[in-house]
Amino acid sequence: MRIVPFLISLFFLYSCSEETLKSEVCLNGDCQADFWIDFQGHPGTYKDPNGIWHIKHAGLNYFTVKGSVSTLDPNYVINNVPLVVTSFDSNFFYIPGNIIWTYPVYSYLGLWNSNQMNTPIPIGTKTYTFPSLVNAKIATINNLAGYSIQPNTDWYANQSVLQSYFATYSKYTYTPQQSMVFFPDFIGKEATIYIEVAFGEGESTIKKELKIVFEQ
Repeated sequence: MRIVPFLISLFFLYSCSEETLKSEVCLNGDCQADFWIDFQGHPGTYKDPNGIWHIKHAGLNYFTVKGSVSTLDPNYVINNVPLVVTSFDSNFFYIPGNIIWTYPVYSYLGLWNSNQMNTPIPIGTKTYTFPSLVNAKIATINNLAGYSIQPNTDWYANQSVLQSYFATYSKYTYTPQQSMVFFPDFIGKEATIYIEVAFGEGESTIKKELKIVFEQ
């Protein structure tokens, strides 16, 4: 796979929430969530003192983000199923065989509700913006989190619809996880994974981010 890298470096206006959230939704009134990169299949993977995960490619073209979230109050558990939903998004987009780039996310899962989607993306001798790249039917754009943006996506659709579109989910479990691709062409690139845990029926949420570096 031959991929020409492009990096659009802008400031991210995303910020993490506190580690513990006081809420009656969770048992004992404390909602917590912790996420990490699964070491299985990627020996040598580690988290450095700055909190950045270094993922080593060891022949597998994927890696897994795993998590653990707080137990809910019984009022938010139905038939032994906890009402908790974990969403995954990232700033890392790619078109296999052509291009990789990071896109500025201005709020959590914010690509869908941001008006800042006109950053030029140079491809060969042409320049596209994010919407024009999709709507020109150049290719389907993939996100590291596991979703794809198809040609002719309606960028003016109801925002609540687009919010659910730009994410992947692990639902109704205290141990959420999501597998993401790791092609050899990613080596040397950086990405940020955005995670949101909605406890109960969305009454309380915790937002997290994992910064990662793809390495040999």
